[in-house]
Amino acid sequence: MRRTAPSLILASVLALGSVASCGAPDPGSETTAPAEAPASAPAQMTFSAEQLNQLAPAEARVISNPADPQATLILFTDYQCPYCAMMDTLIQQAKEDYGDSVRIVVRNYPLPNHRNAEPAARAVEAAAEQGALEEMAAKVFEHQQDWKSASEVDGIFASYAEELNLDMDRFRADYDSEAVKDRVARDLQDAQELQIRHTPTLILNDREIQLQTGAYSEISEPLDQALANN
Repeated sequence: MRRTAPSLILASVLALGSVASCGAPDPGSETTAPAEAPASAPAQMTFSAEQLNQLAPAEARVISNPADPQATLILFTDYQCPYCAMMDTLIQQAKEDYGDSVRIVVRNYPLPNHRNAEPAARAVEAAAEQGALEEMAAKVFEHQQDWKSASEVDGIFASYAEELNLDMDRFRADYDSEAVKDRVARDLQDAQELQIRHTPTLILNDREIQLQTGAYSEISEPLDQALANN
């Protein structure tokens, strides 16, 4: 029997019938809703076979990659979104519980209305080049309040890399590299083309997981069912 993580209850920030997420601005509108307000639960998204390679391309970052995955879980995340910080704990629990059978893919979705989300994604990507994606993501999420409104974040993210004992010359080079900028931009473009409207968004195989309370069971139950049906 799989170990169940404590439920992550967001009662202090959720209205009844709402979902904890940061919303992407409507590209057809000149005004946007507050980026960090709970949004009404949208219809569940499903994806065609043709879209699966765009959801989880071969070069996408993975935090769990078993030799023979029985399912694929894809997370679109924004490092400035507070709900993504909460989701990170659940994803780490899912990795511990299902990492031997489920491929877990992490895609960047730096929302345009989050000023420091893109450099935060680049910091995580630069750390990933040294095998420290999860460690840097944890740092960035843990200290989100320290950098989310800062006017200069390069030094802040470099300090996290130092704390992780990364090669600093390589980190700075990767952080500023066109390759890392392009990777983040490609992830963002894929999210927009797939019409993903909020972060965090979790997709299991070809279907979005509906997140209402933030309880771990909202992830573990669909995973259990997918593995049972495999």
